[in-house]
Amino acid sequence: MIISSIRFRNYPEDKAEEFPWSLPLVKNFEGIELEKNISFFVGENGSGKSTILEGLAAYTGVPIAGSFRIEDDTSLAAANELANFMSVRFEEKTHHGFFVRSEDFIGFARHIKNEIKNLDQEIQEVKDTFTGGDIKLTLGTIEREKNSLIKRYSNDLEAMSHGEGFLKFFTSRITGKGLYLIDEPEAALSPARQLSLLSLIIEKVKKTGSQFIIATHSPIFMATPNSEIIYFEDGKTRKVDYKETEHYQITKTVLESPSLIFNELKK
Repeated sequence: MIISSIRFRNYPEDKAEEFPWSLPLVKNFEGIELEKNISFFVGENGSGKSTILEGLAAYTGVPIAGSFRIEDDTSLAAANELANFMSVRFEEKTHHGFFVRSEDFIGFARHIKNEIKNLDQEIQEVKDTFTGGDIKLTLGTIEREKNSLIKRYSNDLEAMSHGEGFLKFFTSRITGKGLYLIDEPEAALSPARQLSLLSLIIEKVKKTGSQFIIATHSPIFMATPNSEIIYFEDGKTRKVDYKETEHYQITKTVLESPSLIFNELKK
């Protein structure tokens, strides 16, 4: 375990009507105790699970998997403010890992593509201006950097399907023991690729002791063995069993009795 609890210190009461302080969860937050290396934040849209995850990312300082640092990303301004009033218990300090939202991947893919393009331009400039000596030695460092990026991320992540590129990103970036904060990865992944990502996560937990905190609506993710589900509801959090979640119950009912469900929807 890297972190074992998340709490708030006294937050600014003069901002009680402003986001994120206006969220019932933030007003009533009693803390979250983490006991597993894989934790799922689960709840309806607007329940606060992503807000807490973003605040945690800002507090811990893990890199954001996009084109901005967390402190420079205007979409995470509230997370930065929330982080100032967080209190997180670390079992082991680390800045290794990352925070990623599905939409961040697009920025990341463009960033890698631009890096490769810039290295290509640098290689061409060396070729055009080189006047003597061994050009291979001069180009060696640049070409190694370019080839390393291509090997790790492919030549063009944007050219892949969103799901393919997203999964490639995870396999390339989840390395070594770290804290990985992931917001709704199922938005970019088919059920089969969700299972592929889960296989990778389970393997990394087993081999490195990494910690994953994932906000999700996916019953597939929630079914992960040796994990915990923290349910966000009515401005509070509680730990629940997989089969207690509405996500499991609705999915099970739809799969077993689709006609019954859709007949009810017509009423």
